[in-house]
Amino acid sequence: MEPLLKTYYKRYLSEVRRLKPSTVKHYCDALNNITRHLQGMKMIEGSIYDILDLHQLKDLRTILFADPSFIAQNKKGNQMYSAGLNNYVKFAEGTNLLGLHHDVAKLDMPMPVRTEEPRHYEAKHWARSDILREQTLAVADYHCEMDGRHQTFVAERTHKPYMESHHAITIHLQSRFSYSLDVYANLICLCPVCHRKIHYGLRDERREMLYEIYEKRHERLAHSGITMGKEEFADLILAD
Repeated sequence: MEPLLKTYYKRYLSEVRRLKPSTVKHYCDALNNITRHLQGMKMIEGSIYDILDLHQLKDLRTILFADPSFIAQNKKGNQMYSAGLNNYVKFAEGTNLLGLHHDVAKLDMPMPVRTEEPRHYEAKHWARSDILREQTLAVADYHCEMDGRHQTFVAERTHKPYMESHHAITIHLQSRFSYSLDVYANLICLCPVCHRKIHYGLRDERREMLYEIYEKRHERLAHSGITMGKEEFADLILAD
């Protein structure tokens, strides 16, 4: 059975962008070539369309574009492979779908899509304490530590304003530190908007938030064995 994303992509090219069948085939052939190249590099086992994580897809693109053999092949093919992958990444991240809410129904399948067999993944995660997370919210009296005036809704479970616990230095950077990042000093209480902003907001605005957190927490972090300057603190997190 053809991967769902491949089917959607082909329908997008033909039904939304209204490209000729020969052009659709051109784009798909480029991605088939890229799939074979990534398989040869032992980076993937299946098709590029089987990659469901956007960050992983972009990481593979970065690796591929730095590979000498791919660079040579791409140059020989007049940059058709890099162009094909860039177009697919734009489709995957939604860039090419902006403003198409009236046409999005054209992507729907003519027949219901059958479910695939469940996939099993094995991954290692650094331990984090749910108790510390709950305590962080209580200590802050369920107020956002970026701005206590921020309002949310009342959570059914606690009957308190809904807030989220955030590791200032993200827990998956733990391997870079000798001491635990899952400590009170590194945990802050944020409203949902600030929590998303500190992860996904504009880089300059995220940096300002990190500066503020650093000023509030650097002494406590130092007592917990986590010592660094303000710029190093912000750069480390923004580079992640």
